[in-house]
Amino acid sequence: MAFIIDQNLCVACGSCIGNCPNRAIVRRGNKIVITSMCSDCGTCIHYCSMEAIGKGKSKAELNNKKLYYALKDKLSLKKDIAAMKYANDPPERVPVEEGPHFWCGICGDVFDGSGSPVFFTARASSCGGCANIGIGGIKSTKEEFEAALNAQVIGEGNLYATKEVMATGRSIFPRYPKVSGGVIIGSLEEISMPDLIIFPVNGHQMCMISTAFAFDTGEVISGYAGKSACLMSIPFPYVANKPVFAIGDHGGRTFMRLRDEEFVVCFPYRLVPGLVANLDRTVYANEQHN
Repeated sequence: MAFIIDQNLCVACGSCIGNCPNRAIVRRGNKIVITSMCSDCGTCIHYCSMEAIGKGKSKAELNNKKLYYALKDKLSLKKDIAAMKYANDPPERVPVEEGPHFWCGICGDVFDGSGSPVFFTARASSCGGCANIGIGGIKSTKEEFEAALNAQVIGEGNLYATKEVMATGRSIFPRYPKVSGGVIIGSLEEISMPDLIIFPVNGHQMCMISTAFAFDTGEVISGYAGKSACLMSIPFPYVANKPVFAIGDHGGRTFMRLRDEEFVVCFPYRLVPGLVANLDRTVYANEQHN
């Protein structure tokens, strides 16, 4: 375990439980324990007045290549895993996407194994979805904006009847505390310490994931439908550190090239080591071994 609690010192006050960003600490009977969802962040140490929390014998596995191959193998994933890493400026040796392109289209390229890492900005975005993933909105004139809405979003035969309907429900998703200059998007195999991972799954694979995620802590994974793929997939994992699954919308599913049985799941990267470890501990692992 990455961090452990000395039960001789712990008074079971629960301060560490409420302050763990990964929700990796749970109460079991009269004891408080740190589960496999711990990612080595060390936040809990600062909230323990008894100094009962210390480093364990092992560390959370955060190596992107190891996690990439473990997820592909344990979940029998046919498509690739996309990773997202936010930055204000493009890093060396990562090309800037010139656009115009869709965030969901870049993800679709990665899912299909044909996308190399790129630095994606609002300037390169083909739609307003760039604001939904935390990199700001497209700059346009009022006339251009209205024309785009009327052609693709608002009215009969589009996504929403009116602008008012389009805005309904936006408030349930968390707001970004800051706007990033852009985001690196590529395969998890190629991006170390990303902020998020997102990939297509089917119903069985989602059951494997949700069971492993809940195994130690009882945490559930929420799912969303009815809004854009970007809005449903990214704000909660990035801002609230909570995984989600999303059905997607017409454009998102099209550009991600999702099959009828597929939808996407998005995980904060620091929750992935615990997820991978727990995939070997559930009923689904027993099925595979039998």
